[in-house]
Amino acid sequence: MNEVGLPAEVRAVLVSVATPVEVLAGEDVAEQGVEGAIGVVSAGRFAVTVMAEGSRSRTIALVQEGDALVMPTEEWQGAPGARVVAATDSEVMVVTGSTDEVVAIDPLAGAWLVRAMAQAVADRELSAAIALEPRLERRLILKLRQLADRWGRVTPEGVRLDLRVTHQELADMVGAARESVTVAFGRLQDQGEIELRRRTVIIRRMDDQGRTATDTA
Repeated sequence: MNEVGLPAEVRAVLVSVATPVEVLAGEDVAEQGVEGAIGVVSAGRFAVTVMAEGSRSRTIALVQEGDALVMPTEEWQGAPGARVVAATDSEVMVVTGSTDEVVAIDPLAGAWLVRAMAQAVADRELSAAIALEPRLERRLILKLRQLADRWGRVTPEGVRLDLRVTHQELADMVGAARESVTVAFGRLQDQGEIELRRRTVIIRRMDDQGRTATDTA
C-alpha cells in the first residue's frame, strides 16, 4: 500500500512557498480567492467533483492529508465543471510558486511533491476508467480496490480498508443511488469478494487473477 500523510520535512518546506487555506465543509477551494496551480492537503478531506450526465455532480476522487491537488481549471480535459469541495473542515496548502522553487529549497521535498502530483493525475485517470465500467458491482469493487491501494492495510485475511466514507459518498464516486450501492455491497459479500465488518471492508483480492463472480453479473 502507498505511504500516506504529509511528511514533517515536506510540511516545513511548504510553509515558505505555499499559502495555508482553511476550507469549511461544503465550501469550494476556488471560492477562497487564493491562486495557485498546485495544492497539498494538510488536514481533513476534499472531494474532487465533475458534472456528469443530467447535470449531476459526480465525485471522481477523494483526497486527504498528504495528497496533492492539481487545481481544477476550465482546461481540465474530460472533467467538465471540475470542483474541489471540502468533505470535512479542512486545510490545503496552495503552492503559489513553481515546483522548481520547491526543488531549489529542498530537492527531496521537491521530489516528493512531483511524485504526489503524478499520483494525483494517475488516480484521476483511473477514476475516469472505472466510471466507464457499465456494471455497478464491478465499478464498486474497482473503486474499493483503488481506495485500498491508497489507504488500505495488508492483513492475513486480505486488504483491510477502514472506510471513512459513507455509502452516499461511495455512491457519488461510482455514479449510483445510495440504496443501489448498499445492495451491491451485499452481493459482493455473498460472492466472497469482500467481507463487511461495520465500517471496515476486507478486500479478498486486489487484482483480477482468476474468474471473479462479478464477471457473470
